[in-house]
Amino acid sequence: MFSTLFLEVEARYRHQRLIEETVGIGPTIAKAVQEARMMQLAQQAQASVVENIRRVSAYVFVSCAQPKRLAHALSRLPGVVKADALLGASEAVLVVEQHNFEALQSLLTEVQSTPGVKKISVKLAA
Repeated sequence: MFSTLFLEVEARYRHQRLIEETVGIGPTIAKAVQEARMMQLAQQAQASVVENIRRVSAYVFVSCAQPKRLAHALSRLPGVVKADALLGASEAVLVVEQHNFEALQSLLTEVQSTPGVKKISVKLAA
């Protein structure tokens, strides 16, 4: 994603420079502002990509006696993206997302210590 955006910004920059050289004019203030905006957009995209790389997602299977009630309670925890009770099993499944592994470990400890939770099984998302 970032590399495509960067290539697009770079192509626009080269195109603008080629026009300026052909016409024989230097960059105007409006063009300089446009360049600055394109570079800012590229930096924001890079920051977004870096942040998404650091995020850690996981599926947490929770064994419990009352999965529907427990899924509702666990859905309120910060970092729980989605919580569902599974039909035909005494389990709830959580989709969790945190900024790093330490925050994920803290969330998993909180889930494990919730009253009614018998056992948890964690699968990290690729």
